[in-house]
Amino acid sequence: MVLALATIALPRLSTPPEITLRVVDRYTGQQISGAEIVLGDAVAKTDTDGSVALQSTAENSSVLIRSDGYDDISTTLPRDGAREWQVALRPAKLRGTLIDASSSRGISGAIVALTAPDGTEEITETDDLGNYAFSSVPQDAVVRFASGDHGVVEEEVGERTVIDIALRPTFVTGRVTDNTESPIANARITAGNGTAETFTSKDGSFRLTGSDSSDEVRISAPGFAEQTLSVSENRQVVAALEQEVIRAVYANLGVLGDPERWNRLLEIADTTEINAIVIDVKQDTIYYDTAVPFFREIDGMVTPVLDLKAILSELDAHGIYSIARMVVFKDPVVAQGRPDLAVRDEVTGGLWFDMNGAPWVNAFNEELWVANAELGAELGALGFDEIQYDYIRFPSDGDLSTADFGLDYSEAGRRAAITGAVALGSEYVRSSGAQFAIDLFPIIALLGDDQGIGQTLQDLTPLADYVCLMIYPSHFITGNIPVDGHPNDFPAETVTYTLEQSQEWVPGTMNKMRPWLQDFTYPLEGYSSYGPLEVRAQIDAAEAMGVSGWLLWNAAGEFEAEALTRE
Repeated sequence: MVLALATIALPRLSTPPEITLRVVDRYTGQQISGAEIVLGDAVAKTDTDGSVALQSTAENSSVLIRSDGYDDISTTLPRDGAREWQVALRPAKLRGTLIDASSSRGISGAIVALTAPDGTEEITETDDLGNYAFSSVPQDAVVRFASGDHGVVEEEVGERTVIDIALRPTFVTGRVTDNTESPIANARITAGNGTAETFTSKDGSFRLTGSDSSDEVRISAPGFAEQTLSVSENRQVVAALEQEVIRAVYANLGVLGDPERWNRLLEIADTTEINAIVIDVKQDTIYYDTAVPFFREIDGMVTPVLDLKAILSELDAHGIYSIARMVVFKDPVVAQGRPDLAVRDEVTGGLWFDMNGAPWVNAFNEELWVANAELGAELGALGFDEIQYDYIRFPSDGDLSTADFGLDYSEAGRRAAITGAVALGSEYVRSSGAQFAIDLFPIIALLGDDQGIGQTLQDLTPLADYVCLMIYPSHFITGNIPVDGHPNDFPAETVTYTLEQSQEWVPGTMNKMRPWLQDFTYPLEGYSSYGPLEVRAQIDAAEAMGVSGWLLWNAAGEFEAEALTRE
């Protein structure tokens, strides 16, 4: 029962002075009725106007003021002091409701975390109606709301005791098919603002969560043209992807620096089935003015001879898909500038050199993984459609018996290093909006182990959008391919068998396969020449296997245009 202006009195020889104490809410100034006042062993409560009368027999009386939902206060009332006192209690409760902004329904099961300035946390969950409550809120606390379907919101509590939050759904559901309405499994779904990613299931359906209210999604799948679609009001997307077969030629620095040779490639793309060009951007040095600090700090590493913006603009004008090729671990300038990151020679104590006299950086060093991933992301941000990692491996040519890699140079160790570098590159490149491709030795498709270089299809195929096996028949040896003679004399059979074997290690991934094909004659005696017929035989064999495209390699940038279908 509330005591109206109750009086606590202690016996004295004279009448003790009466003190009126009024208790209010610190934030609102409103009176607090029913607050308890403890003076010694006696307890009284404030009345409806928040006041209580006290009589103190001591010169200075210690008083405890408390009320449910408020911080307690202890104070001292002097006997001969003021006759009226006001005490403001700080509210210590917080409650509220988490609401779905689109349906106005409560969001159940959301995590609500209350964090004090010292970092301590109290965590609760919203109930079936979206309600939550805390009974002891520290001053200057922060409250965070997290829902898998609605993202994360953080608020300073300040002087509030009620915080209701309406969250917009951040999940998107949908289905992805091809233009025949067949479902596409493992299509990548990315929020337009890059905050979330997921993949479709076998039936083509997906649920993208945590996308921070993105109004667009980007949908890509190997072998199909990428689409960016708006999210409907009901947070659903239905996509039908068009098949896209990439057919590319290669442009090295010599071609890129020679207008006549460059225009010849553009003419081939304009008049034949070629719809893509692979552009060299990093081989020994970086050919444009990169902003990646790691490479800029190495003398001679950045040689900005290419205007990539101009090149990309010209490719766009011709409707040509752009692929940036960057060499990763065959990096002699980096090895010389940062010998601490290089493969060492355990005999000489200096750098190790391959059979061509080139030093290599050591793929075990994660600093190299990050630098190349940053370069790949930068190239994607510049506007390349695809970034291609080449020489993503340990060295294979040279006296490896003297090579000192410093760490566990076992197959497991090598595979872990290359997989780590590829995974990081994939993450960075994809975050930039570009596709991610890797160049691999074809022998790994035939034998299944890492062949001493750290590459396997089993490890790397899941991490890339496209796998570019370098299926050059001249580079196989007799016995690699089940044909009656050297594989160089059997271009179609070599391509077919290699791709067939790739599916033994990574079944169902033919749409990720985009092989490099041979458009050159191997310059050794006894090797048959390669002309339009041999090039076309490889192309037809690759396409018959259902690849998502192919790339023609000729180090001089001279291609057999007669082998190409004219358009």
